Amino acid sequence: MAGRIKAGEGGLIGSAGEFYVMAELLKRGVIAGLLPRNTRSFDILATKNNCNVRIRVKTKSQEYSDWQWVIKKDNSIFRDLSDDGDFIVLVDLSMDTKDIKFYIMPTKQVDEMLRNDHNEWLNTPGKNGRPHDPKNKKRHLSQIKHAKELSTFLNNWDKLWKISQPAK
Repeated sequence: MAGRIKAGEGGLIGSAGEFYVMAELLKRGVIAGLLPRNTRSFDILATKNNCNVRIRVKTKSQEYSDWQWVIKKDNSIFRDLSDDGDFIVLVDLSMDTKDIKFYIMPTKQVDEMLRNDHNEWLNTPGKNGRPHDPKNKKRHLSQIKHAKELSTFLNNWDKLWKISQPAK
């Protein structure tokens, strides 16, 4: 998959991640629906045992070590961020489906990790000791840097239902 993002296939990679997440949910007996492309905040709505969750999907291909976001005009990373029923599934896409990895996390936790990493980056001198640009709009979550923390969320699909509130 080398160079696929630069070749304009980022949308295909993102869509593949969403479909793989849908497949995982459906095979676990979850009622789930993929939202239309470019829906404002979420990619999938799901319900199980009378609990509803909203899922954001972020996919990277295996040749990259980071998931990447671009901040919004208001400097937020995620729109409509909520404490309840708001999850992100980080997909580490592989050409061999048995090697695909899913990290199921509360979105607020990913938001905090991204903010902390960005602040750390800003406070670390760049090339030739120059400061990093505080106007940089990209945010990265390194699979390598956060390997230990991410490992607790690997394929933890039950996490979606353990902390979500019942549907009203």
